[in-house]
Formats: sequence, C-alpha cells, structure tokens
Amino acid sequence: MARVLAETLHPRPSIRLPMKRFRTVFSAIYRLYEHSGFAMAGAVAFAFVVSLFPFCIFLGGLAGLFGGRELAAEAIHQLFQNLPADVAEALVPQVEAIMGRTRIDLLTFGGFLALFFATSAVETLRAALNGAYRVVETRSYPACLGLSMLLVLVSAGSMLVLTWAVVVGPAFAAQMIEPSWVKTLLDSTWLGPTARYTLGGVVIGAQLLAFHLWLAAGKRSLSDVLPGVVFSVVVWLTIAGLYSYYLSISNYARFYAGLSQLMIAMIFFQVTAVIIILGAELNRGIMEFKKLANGTHPGFMLPTHDGNEP
Repeated sequence: MARVLAETLHPRPSIRLPMKRFRTVFSAIYRLYEHSGFAMAGAVAFAFVVSLFPFCIFLGGLAGLFGGRELAAEAIHQLFQNLPADVAEALVPQVEAIMGRTRIDLLTFGGFLALFFATSAVETLRAALNGAYRVVETRSYPACLGLSMLLVLVSAGSMLVLTWAVVVGPAFAAQMIEPSWVKTLLDSTWLGPTARYTLGGVVIGAQLLAFHLWLAAGKRSLSDVLPGVVFSVVVWLTIAGLYSYYLSISNYARFYAGLSQLMIAMIFFQVTAVIIILGAELNRGIMEFKKLANGTHPGFMLPTHDGNEP
C-alpha cells in the first residue's frame, strides 16, 4: 500500500517526463491568455513602433562617432533584413526619411531625448516579462530606466559592430585576399540567407537572454531562461517566414485600406511580443515543475506519517 502511494505521489520519470513537456507548453499558452499576455503584447508592439524612430536617430548619432552616416544606413538595412519583406517595406522608407533630415549630437539634450524615448519598448517589455514571471518590480524607477537605456545603448553599439563585421569586413577582406576561390566564397549568394538568419538568430537570442536575466525583476539562472529563449528564437524565425508567405498571397488593403502597411508592421510586432512573453511563461512553467519535482514548491507538501500535513 505504501509503495502504491509513493508511486502515485512520485511517478517514475520515464512516465512523467513526456506528460510534463506537453503540459508545460499548453499551460504556458493558457497562462498567457489568463494573465492578459495578448493585451500586453499589443502594448509592447505599440511601444516598439513608438521607440523605433528615436532608436534609429540615436543609432545614426552613435554611428557618427565611428563610421559616419553610411555605417548607420547599412546598420538600418541589416536591422530590417530579417523581417518579412512587406514589414520592412512599410518602415524602411520612413526611417530613411527621418535619418536623412534629423541629425543629433549624442552629448546634447536631443541625444538624451532620443535615448529616453527609445527605451519605451524596453520598459513596456519589462512590465510584460514581470507579469509572465509573476514577479513584482522592487527596483527604483531611475534604476530601471538606467538599465533600459544601457540595453538600448548596447543594442545600438552591437548593431554597428555586427554591421561592420558583416558588410565592411568581408568587403575589405575580398579586396585584400588574392586567392580567387576565397573571393568567390565571400561573394557567394547562397551563403547570404543562411548566414543572415543564423546571425539574426544569434543576435536575437543574446538580446532575449539579457531581457530574461536582467530586465525582468527577480533572479534567474541561465538554465532557467534558456528553454524559453531557444523556443522564442525558433518560433520567431518560423513565424517570420510563414508571415512573409501569407502576405504574398493575401491583400491587407481590403481590411485596412491606406493603413495596410502600418497594420502589417503592427501585427507582426504584436506576434513577436506574444512569442517573447510565451517564452517567459514557458520558463516559469518549467521552473514550477522543477520545484514540484523537488518538493520545494510552496503549495506542495508531503503528508507526514500520521497523515497530517507538516
């Protein structure tokens, strides 16, 4: 009798593991709906559009310290390369128009304002991640704002470095290296999409790791957040390809008329936010299952020998 009770309370791992995996994913989707994750995703998408143009202006000012406007323009081009073509076509002309007539110095008040408004998406995403992890923000607003500004600054700087490495570096190497087969490899078009999506996945994964580890309140280890980050990157790359195909066979102008391009971008950003928040819900679910397995979950108490809870 005691053995049957023990197996009921603690089922064998070989039986429990597959069930846990499915329950964790479906539980994350349900919790996303239950805790207004889809509504928060809409707020994140709107904040992303609002902060996109200040971020690009700030990026142009930062590029002026290193490689000039050409480097900034190439960085913007790389930024939108991994997006569906219709989303990029809706945003790139407006971003280029803003960067063409707006120039700032990073050490002026205008530079600070561009950085401040560029943190809008990061701050909204922080609130969404806190909700997904069920944590309450205990840091002061200046500390949170400073962290958001630092993340924006690091993101802009890493974009410029990657742009130089991907665009300027290979072009320079192709001019300096003599063997023809090396030049052919560098100029190979079949490497383009594979390298672009691989690099995009690595960059997105690194940014998501920073968001899950440091942006959201509370403390989590790398092993706690890695499953959700990998899930988000894989799903986002898949959805980006599917969304691009869907746009090629549909006509959004029937629903949104002249606002169709803007709505295409907004819907894609909202789907992106849903995927990020779902990754956090998945991480939280896995952490809860680990606590249950270890018997450390606050709501999980084993009965004592007399049948009463401890």
